[in-house]
Amino acid sequence: MTMRISGLASGMDIDSMVKKLMTTESIPLNKLNQQKQLTEWKRDGYRQVSTKLVTFNEKLTNFSLSSAIDSKKTTVTGASNVLTATATGASVDSVLNIKVTNLASASNVVSSGGTVGASPGTTKLSDIYTGTETSINVGADTINFTADDTIDSLISKINGSTKAGVTAVYDSLSGKISLTNKETGNKDITLGGELLEQSFGLKTANVVKGVNAIVEINGLTTEQTSNRFTVNGVEISLNGTTPTGQSTQIEVSQDVDAMVNTIKSFVEAYNDTLSTLNQKTSEERYRKYLPLTSDQRKDMKDDEITLWESKAKSGMLKNDSIVDKTLSDMRSAIITDVVLPNGEKINLTQIGITTGSYSEKGKLYVDEKKLRAALETTPEKVTALFGQTDNSSSTNYTSSDGIFSRLKKTNQGALQSLADKAGTSKVSSDLTAAFQPKSQIGDQLSDYDKRIDALQDRLTMIETRYYQQFTAMETAMNKYNSTSSSLSSMFS
Repeated sequence: MTMRISGLASGMDIDSMVKKLMTTESIPLNKLNQQKQLTEWKRDGYRQVSTKLVTFNEKLTNFSLSSAIDSKKTTVTGASNVLTATATGASVDSVLNIKVTNLASASNVVSSGGTVGASPGTTKLSDIYTGTETSINVGADTINFTADDTIDSLISKINGSTKAGVTAVYDSLSGKISLTNKETGNKDITLGGELLEQSFGLKTANVVKGVNAIVEINGLTTEQTSNRFTVNGVEISLNGTTPTGQSTQIEVSQDVDAMVNTIKSFVEAYNDTLSTLNQKTSEERYRKYLPLTSDQRKDMKDDEITLWESKAKSGMLKNDSIVDKTLSDMRSAIITDVVLPNGEKINLTQIGITTGSYSEKGKLYVDEKKLRAALETTPEKVTALFGQTDNSSSTNYTSSDGIFSRLKKTNQGALQSLADKAGTSKVSSDLTAAFQPKSQIGDQLSDYDKRIDALQDRLTMIETRYYQQFTAMETAMNKYNSTSSSLSSMFS
């Protein structure tokens, strides 16, 4: 460590002089730090693009669900209070005529004897049971108990068992227990154990079997073990029996409103993604606005720094090859015909979706009237246009891929390019997600760090040398002044 001597002999401000000299020497380091900062800002820009594409892909996955792009609805008429019906993705346009003769019920058993006067929360099993067994059998489960268990805790053990498959209820007024199968239909309740038989009078022989639902569907009489079942992709829940001479009609049809909403939501998401990418690649680049050095920041106000940096950060991805290619691929995926299985071709313009003017850079517009007409007349073609998938290629889309599949494949390729370039995540939509250490920009930043460290070491050596030189000068002048003072004293 070099001792720093103030300019007492020379009268010079050595610290100030060294600082000015080091300002000039630090110019290469400042430039290197600025280059590093610009590279980091560019990487941040890539992450913004990456997260936008990941978010768009997540939406495309939801749009691709049959419940979204091939949505069905049910219309129930006739004896409509007898049942409820919900169309699933497996349902097809159809009509079901239903008559319910009998509802399904669950098997049940009620104890023949009771423990009148017992308090379920405090009465212990040892108070009502004198046997030696410590377990009971309910359904497919063996349930253990102790003498200190209460009636309440026994009921809780039965209800808590998934294997027992029953719901237990205790009535403190009658002192009786009821066990009911959790599943309806003609199914047994198997019981065993002295406690159940001796203390509560619960026997397998006393079980009242449940019955199946009897339902006539389009003239075909069927038995259903549950009041909830599925026919032709329609989920049906029975609420009662059909009055004599009546029936319930379930009509399954395309849910045009839901599909219109899905397609409009897709167009909105597509335009939003396109807008972000277009903004990034066309943003003005202000090359005169370089990242501020620490010394420059000291002389500026906060609002001035903010304004300066907004200019300095602008245009980091202007005309970027990855972003430009992604935009081009997305537009191509949108406008190119989709080939249906029968060889017919279909595109967005045929269903009322068009692009705006050239200046709007691919923005989509929806003619809802024309879209609804297409969905009402040829819903299967619209569904294929968006939702069709060619599984023969997992990377590049083909003419058989629908728009959702094309865009997902295009975006996956872009996300891979961004990951290779900037170390961004291919699956995270978090703007604060960490960068992967291995990437082109990651390697550049590591190189900058090495060069910056080397320059800082060099500047430290230069500063030390300046102080050594000034210290030598001050030491020499001190000796000269001392000699001069001695000579003056001698001659005087």
